Amino acid sequence: MSKLLNIRCDNCGSEYRVSSRGEMNCRFCGSKVYLSDSDFKGFLKTRDEMLQKDKFNNDAVNSDGDILGFYSSGGSIKNFVQKNGRVIDKYISAIYDRPGRTVYIGKDVVVIVFDSKDVADIFINNLGKIRYPSADIKGLYKYTPHVFFAGELEDGTFAVFLDKAENIYPLEWFSEGLKPQTTAWIISRFENIGCLLEFSEIDMQDLSIEDAFINPKTHEMFLLDNWHNIIPAGREKKYLKGMRELIKGIHCTSAPPKLYEEFLNSEPAANAYEDFERWDNVIMNGFSGHNFHKFDLLDI
Repeated sequence: MSKLLNIRCDNCGSEYRVSSRGEMNCRFCGSKVYLSDSDFKGFLKTRDEMLQKDKFNNDAVNSDGDILGFYSSGGSIKNFVQKNGRVIDKYISAIYDRPGRTVYIGKDVVVIVFDSKDVADIFINNLGKIRYPSADIKGLYKYTPHVFFAGELEDGTFAVFLDKAENIYPLEWFSEGLKPQTTAWIISRFENIGCLLEFSEIDMQDLSIEDAFINPKTHEMFLLDNWHNIIPAGREKKYLKGMRELIKGIHCTSAPPKLYEEFLNSEPAANAYEDFERWDNVIMNGFSGHNFHKFDLLDI
């Protein structure tokens, strides 16, 4: 019965959501399947056993704050002076110079200052192209950028201010060494976003590790930069290719399963749903199933 927790939709290959009535709904294409009473009871039993084993407390995570203590240990105030003379002060802990933009990272904010207003407008407008499934059980909405202010600065550049939780850090900070189990969870999150792009009929080119942020305790991945590089979906899956190359740049502290390496060296599937299914097979056969791996400081 444990397989009921990962039943795939026959129409699109996505994962079903099981309701309290035993109704399975596909969050992407809307297909419905009904479990028998005995199967539904088995599902509930397996689910409860998994929840009992999982000691992770969501309420605690939401109040974790700066769990690595990075944002409270260094940084300085950055004055963002608008064209009209008004000043927005933000406490910034890290700065990245990237092609055509500078990225400022603070405890509760990411500020992307674009050299060109036109590129900033493309970034913001592309966020409006994202379509979220009506039954978005994974809450993918929170893993994409949320702009709370955008405006021209006095030097002619254009700043886009994004909300960020305190316990979210650049993925690049962990690239020198992660356990394969942790990297596997991160890949799953990238695949979730890939399905969202597929559902929205768009793709992303030039994906980089600097675009991604993670919650190191929950393995949640947030794709906050590079949304100006959105293109219409096509046969060549640039996001899925970029994800593979990005992950190859993260050093594993021990040898990952062979299936893991085979997946990263493979060409993406015809669509993101099939690619996610391929990755899920790696999880099931290479990592012995969906076992939550607690991330701690030893993973860094």
